[in-house]
Amino acid sequence: MKAPDKTVVCRTVRGELRRFPAQTLRFRPAAYGIALQDGQVLVARSHFSGYWELPGGAVAPWETLEEGLAREYQEETGLPVAVGEFVAFDQGFIAFFQHAFNSLRFYYLVRPEASQPTAQKDEVDEVRWIDLGRLSEATMAPGHYQALMRSLHKARA
Repeated sequence: MKAPDKTVVCRTVRGELRRFPAQTLRFRPAAYGIALQDGQVLVARSHFSGYWELPGGAVAPWETLEEGLAREYQEETGLPVAVGEFVAFDQGFIAFFQHAFNSLRFYYLVRPEASQPTAQKDEVDEVRWIDLGRLSEATMAPGHYQALMRSLHKARA
């Protein structure tokens, strides 16, 4: 299938909107973990955007979503996790370093196998447990707050 002759608006890691030719976009599957504990969630502050994010990221072609999530989560937080229930999905057009992607984002509940996170300094500035009430759509990466809220709704059901 040939891409249409149009441009697609993508959000950069710094939050800016840029247009890219449709034929340059690639798919980027990604998986993110939601660890909940005593009214808090483990989040990482992005080195690039400054937003709070749920730990996780791109899944390699040879990984399952769960394998990629476990690897990314440990890389960003220093914590091994047990991957649990799938809770949410979203999609968005993003750009990393001049490359445009149609990002397919899968969110899972996770259970850390340790409690003291350590930030991976080349991607995240800090990792910490934060009260759920201190987070909002304005403080989190696009899609992450909605996924967090869906996971809470599922947990209560």
